[in-house]
Amino acid sequence: MASPPKTRKDLILDRAEQHFADHGFQGASLSAIARDCELGNPGLLHHFPSKEALYRAVLERHAEELMARMQKRVQKAASLPERLQAFVALQVEWMQARPAGYKLVTRELLDNAERIRQAQTRPLEKFLFDSLALLADAQAAGLVRRELPAVVVLTIILGTLNYAKIVRPTFARAFSEPALNSDAAWMKAVAQDVLRVVSP
Repeated sequence: MASPPKTRKDLILDRAEQHFADHGFQGASLSAIARDCELGNPGLLHHFPSKEALYRAVLERHAEELMARMQKRVQKAASLPERLQAFVALQVEWMQARPAGYKLVTRELLDNAERIRQAQTRPLEKFLFDSLALLADAQAAGLVRRELPAVVVLTIILGTLNYAKIVRPTFARAFSEPALNSDAAWMKAVAQDVLRVVSP
């Protein structure tokens, strides 16, 4: 069954996501996004009244997608160990399925610390709080190291996966580890190992 055609708003969000991922919030241009959507600036501004509103909409779409994936994969898992494994697998799957989104979120973390501090809404917070609650439950059950604050465990998991994805092309040229030859194999290996690192 064919997917329904994308709305003009969805097409704008798709193109804007790629521009923000490639150039960051500061470097992305509304004019370039409008051209890429075959619109003039007024047509783009009809849907999104400012660059900030467009950027927030892109982040909100990612937050909604991550929460939907969390509810579908993680919260429906039968046991807490399965939920923990599903949480890590979800990160890897999202990175593979949404490379521009993953790149945009990484760039957001690197480039926009001051903007995040001043932002009145932070679309990804609910996902982060739900992730933290899962890790706190895993600590209480003895599945994750208790001597580390849950936020440190979350940082280790997300940071390790993010860094592993970024460095794979360089590491593949430098090291003979077979898993490095395939992005999927490498990320699967790292996902398994990061759970070992945070286990008691």
